[in-house]
Amino acid sequence: MKNHLKPNEFTLHVKINDESQIFSNLNFNEDNLNYELGNYLQEKAEHEFPLPLKENYTINIHSINPNLRLPEVTRCIHHHFHNRYDAEKRKLRDNLRFALILFTLGMLTLVLNYFAVTYFNNFFLTKILDITAWVFIWGAVEVSVLERHNIRRNCIILRRLAFAEVKITYNTKLDAPVYI
Repeated sequence: MKNHLKPNEFTLHVKINDESQIFSNLNFNEDNLNYELGNYLQEKAEHEFPLPLKENYTINIHSINPNLRLPEVTRCIHHHFHNRYDAEKRKLRDNLRFALILFTLGMLTLVLNYFAVTYFNNFFLTKILDITAWVFIWGAVEVSVLERHNIRRNCIILRRLAFAEVKITYNTKLDAPVYI
């Protein structure tokens, strides 16, 4: 089944002229990847290689700068995407919690609606409770089903970028067929 895959099919090519396009001077922690490069790699991965895929990406950095060291660049890229992946996983967990809270409020409002119909039989109160219950339940469905898909998709892409193999190719030509 894997015979139809090409070896360079999941390679993201990036052209870098100097270190400032990889490393950012604005961050003072370990995550000092240039923000624009991180966004570019994530957008390129989303658009060029749609899901589902089992293989990790390969990031090939084409540069004319011989001062780039592979361990530093690899650590920087991996650390950056691990941080983004952790943030998306937290967002996924918070999304599930919010959906459960909305669903619980909707069910509680349905129970109150049942008691209002049974004991009070007030038309306006029952209609308000009925509408409120279905708004909460639909909110839970929307959050858990519709928004969760996009967050999970981002998690998968960020995890694959966090474990990507990084290569540096030293090109002397400036007209190499690469991006950025």
